[in-house]
Amino acid sequence: MMILMALCSLMGVHGMPVMTADVTYGEAISFQQAFADAPEIVKAVIEREVVVIKPHLTPLYTLGSKHAKVSDAKSRIIHYDEMEASPLSTKVGTAYTGSGQIQDAINFADNALIAINETVFFKGINGYLEDGTTVDGWFAAVVVDKDNTGKPIIKPINGKLNSSTPNTIPSLALNTVVLRGLRTGSETQIRTAPLVATPVQKTQYMQKSIMETKETTDFILNQEIADVKWGKTEITDFAIFEHKLTAETDILIGKKRKLNIANKYNDNSPEETFFQEGLWWQAGKDHSLPTAAVKGDLISMMKTIFVGNASSNTKILFAGADIVETLSKVDYDQVIYPGKPAQVFGLDVQQIIYGQYKLLICSEPAFDDLQMPGYGLVIDDAYLYKYTRGWQTINLDNEKLGISATQSQIIIDNFGYVLKNAKAHTRVKLV
Repeated sequence: MMILMALCSLMGVHGMPVMTADVTYGEAISFQQAFADAPEIVKAVIEREVVVIKPHLTPLYTLGSKHAKVSDAKSRIIHYDEMEASPLSTKVGTAYTGSGQIQDAINFADNALIAINETVFFKGINGYLEDGTTVDGWFAAVVVDKDNTGKPIIKPINGKLNSSTPNTIPSLALNTVVLRGLRTGSETQIRTAPLVATPVQKTQYMQKSIMETKETTDFILNQEIADVKWGKTEITDFAIFEHKLTAETDILIGKKRKLNIANKYNDNSPEETFFQEGLWWQAGKDHSLPTAAVKGDLISMMKTIFVGNASSNTKILFAGADIVETLSKVDYDQVIYPGKPAQVFGLDVQQIIYGQYKLLICSEPAFDDLQMPGYGLVIDDAYLYKYTRGWQTINLDNEKLGISATQSQIIIDNFGYVLKNAKAHTRVKLV
């Protein structure tokens, strides 16, 4: 201390306050002692990378961005046409009592579905061999005409013997399932009733998502010398993740609407604002899965998901936590069994295999965030479309604009998701 004061005196430093310190001899100075006596001289190790805590990934947004069929859209209003094949079945709309008729008009639940020349099969109604008494499969008939009310007039193919009249129409119970077959012509016939098929137009809206980050000029300059790596790039990355995270809500359960909205960011001038319809509402099938599901319940679920529509043999189930738990508790066997975990479309998935069908299971935390852990959505990615204008980036130098000493970056994402072939997709709910 005396030496230090003498040096200060020689250098012209006077009036220096008296400093005292704990002095020990014969011991090494420790970090604990230094931190206790002079914490200002102890420098902490600063990790430059900031750990960004992301609650989860965004599988629906990821699938749509990386695998969906992407179409450029100039307008926010998307019209797309679908033409669904006519169903193969209808039902008997009015019970028919057989009384020996060799042809007669029958009222079906959907008379317009049945065409002249078409063969029709009545499920569960006995047909007969040519003797008219020996049962031989289901009753089949051919449509020869329609009456003036539009009811098909049928003629038996394998009808029954009624008294002495062969090949007559048997009694047909109400709601008997009727299956459509080929249109069959006679030897010289070359024409039949024209097939009329009209596409159905559907509409989706593109939703305009806007993200903006803003940093002061001083903040940007300070990042050049800052110990922590947290600047414009990191803030922008975080904003993009926030966008993807919140986008999942609209992608899943959004309601299609067009509203006039006024707010301070559009000069309080009402403007058309478009909201897209969520994928949940676009799916065409529903299935209820028991909470305590067993193997048979899974087979039924796979049947609902894969049978009855012209769709893929591999689909993906985005599932809430409760559905994932339920599927994990099932005792599988060689009939229905789990495949190996894999990564598909950039997503980690589990698998369930049943016959030629494969269901990929992807945990979708958005269902949990929406308080829907017992819900799931099966998507056939072959019919998933994303309409977009691509990302638009606008950099603003607010200082040059005379607004403030700040820099802004604006990112705009216009997009809308569409599930075509509605019955290829299924909503699943635990019950």
